[in-house]
Amino acid sequence: MVYENVLAAVGHTPMIRLNRIPDPDGAEILVKFEGINIGGSIKTRTALNMILAAEKQGIINEKTIIVEPTSGNQGIGLALVGAVRGYKTVIIMPDSVSEERRKIIRHYGAEVILIHDEGDIGACIEECLNTALRMQKEDPNVFVPQQFENPNNTMAHKNHTALEIMAQVEKPIHGFCSGIGTGGTITGIGEVLKAQYPFIEIWAAEPENAAILAGGNIGTHLQMGIGDGIIPDILDQSIYSNISIITDEEAIGMAQRLAREEGIMCGISSGTNVAAAVKLAKKLGKGKTVVTILPDTAERYFSTPLFDEK
Repeated sequence: MVYENVLAAVGHTPMIRLNRIPDPDGAEILVKFEGINIGGSIKTRTALNMILAAEKQGIINEKTIIVEPTSGNQGIGLALVGAVRGYKTVIIMPDSVSEERRKIIRHYGAEVILIHDEGDIGACIEECLNTALRMQKEDPNVFVPQQFENPNNTMAHKNHTALEIMAQVEKPIHGFCSGIGTGGTITGIGEVLKAQYPFIEIWAAEPENAAILAGGNIGTHLQMGIGDGIIPDILDQSIYSNISIITDEEAIGMAQRLAREEGIMCGISSGTNVAAAVKLAKKLGKGKTVVTILPDTAERYFSTPLFDEK
């Protein structure tokens, strides 16, 4: 098959069984590896869906400038989509995100505006959003996709990611867990899985230093892409029954184990998800199946403690 362009190859990522990490007395753990998606993360799916929907609705045209606040992967996805579809793209992000994220966005030809993170990721993301909205007010050509409230974010997972999971796992799924950035992943996938398997147990995962859903304090943390210190509008808070709080050390340690024990090079939030999945699998027990997402690849974390020498 010859794809018309790189965006036509988005999705269809593999489902992989973990063999060495799960407790032998717990449920099996299956991971959908989005790190080998086009653009290196799950966010290419949502970036593409939001832009295609805006095109279909006539909201954007060849003069449009895409401007979005993000802690990383959505910005990379939008920069990639903008490059292929011909849109100038500006990404506004906290200066606490990895250097690799900034370089990848610029490599796709997009502009990066950094906002200083003074130790409160929620306040920083809010300032990123306010900056984007000011730019939109000043220039009618600016389009802000608003990933935290755009329903086309969720629909990317309901219409694609979730259906891929259902086709790949040809047996009942008893548990699903996911970290929360925009809320699109857990909402879109969770609603589809719950409709098919009403008995499923769904857990949200949050960084210890930004556990806003669990009522915790908001600081800064290393689990980039989730725990942005806000409760997204598109998040269905009724979809999950438990919140698993994961420390930076747990997330990084699990991401390192995934590379060293399973051969999977994934990012820190993937470690978050698998750390939560291990706890969920232990609760559900042997003979059950837990699914989670590995949102991105490790190669955008070289400058972070994920790659600290031991």
